[in-house]
Amino acid sequence: MNRKICKWVAMVLIVCLAVSGCGKTNGNRRPTVTREPSAPLTYEKGRDFVGVIKSLDLEKETITFYNTTFEEEVVCEFNGATEILTKNEKQISSGSLEIGQVVDVYKNAETNRLTKVQISADILEYEGATGLLVDSDASSIDINGTKYRYGSGFTAFSNGKPINIQEISQTDEVTFRGVKGKAYSIIVTRGHGYLRPVKYKDFVGGTMTVNGVMIVPVTEKMLVPVPEGTYEVSMKNGDYVGSRSVNIERDQQMKLDMSQFKSLAPNTGQVVFDINPDGAELYVNGTLTEYAKPVPLKYGKHSIRVLLEGYEPYFGVLDLQSANPTVRINLSDEKAEVPDENDTSVSKQDSSQENTGTQEFDNLHTITVSDPIGASVYMDGTYKGTVPCSFPKKIGNVTITLSMAGLTTKSYTMKTLDDSKDVTWSFPELENIAVG
Repeated sequence: MNRKICKWVAMVLIVCLAVSGCGKTNGNRRPTVTREPSAPLTYEKGRDFVGVIKSLDLEKETITFYNTTFEEEVVCEFNGATEILTKNEKQISSGSLEIGQVVDVYKNAETNRLTKVQISADILEYEGATGLLVDSDASSIDINGTKYRYGSGFTAFSNGKPINIQEISQTDEVTFRGVKGKAYSIIVTRGHGYLRPVKYKDFVGGTMTVNGVMIVPVTEKMLVPVPEGTYEVSMKNGDYVGSRSVNIERDQQMKLDMSQFKSLAPNTGQVVFDINPDGAELYVNGTLTEYAKPVPLKYGKHSIRVLLEGYEPYFGVLDLQSANPTVRINLSDEKAEVPDENDTSVSKQDSSQENTGTQEFDNLHTITVSDPIGASVYMDGTYKGTVPCSFPKKIGNVTITLSMAGLTTKSYTMKTLDDSKDVTWSFPELENIAVG
């Protein structure tokens, strides 16, 4: 009995010592820290990825991102608790986010819900940039003399909608975002529409000038991509001139009726071309020209090119100064003559030079457009036929425009190489014109 009482007393003493904190302590022991339940200690982890906003649904509270690291599309949810910040840590609403913005994305791994979205501060940005060059084979973009690679999921945007990057014309103004040689997003801020001349038969063979933008040959069934904006457009051909102001809207066709603005022009001549051998093709200022009857040309200099398979091509400059000269070109002798009784002259150019200051043609090889079937094809504004169709290969950057009644007109900037090869291009189907 006494033994049991002793054991019981010993246990009570041990418990009392533990409760009172008495006894030996470990010098390395850390004190216990208590925190208020209402103020938990939190640590913010690093961003999950850098994303480009592809679409934003405020009603469903979802954002679709292009994950620039894994080059894939990611859809995330957000709610009122999601922080949305500017570069400078200022709070903004979800409705302030824009398509094409590059943001740092933070999310809950378990729920996939966004905890924070912040506009990235370390992204290179160019606004109002033009002259964009795309190399689809190398998946690269050249902007301001610097090349940037773009990934498989990369998207360009126009009017808040995704577009094919090759739909961007070199005259389009864009906002570019990227970093360390890698492109993240391109947004077209000033795009292009289309100018379709009508009732302009008397001007075919002449030139059309879009003031401050371009000078192009006037051909049948023209459809010319033009930067959006308001311009003075004029046509000239021999005795005829005409001009009017037009407003070009993005992705829209503007019909230009020249019949009401036609008038006679002074200082023009009717040039007779006598070309040997028969069947040779005559190009005046880059435009294939019929020469069975006199060709009306304004006084001044005009580039001349004559081609016939089996003969060396002729390149020259015609300086027209009289009303009715005759120009004789003999491909066998590679020369041109004009009677001495007038002031007009022809000087031969080196055949290795481009005769119009424009791009070179490889007439032995072709460009073939195989899709979309039935669309009208235009190369740099000149009608080439209906898909499928082929035409002489132009070297360098060319603009291919596709048009079909009731469908949206599209243009693609393509690049050809002087590699003595034919090329074939297939383009996406044209879309229905949006109503409203």
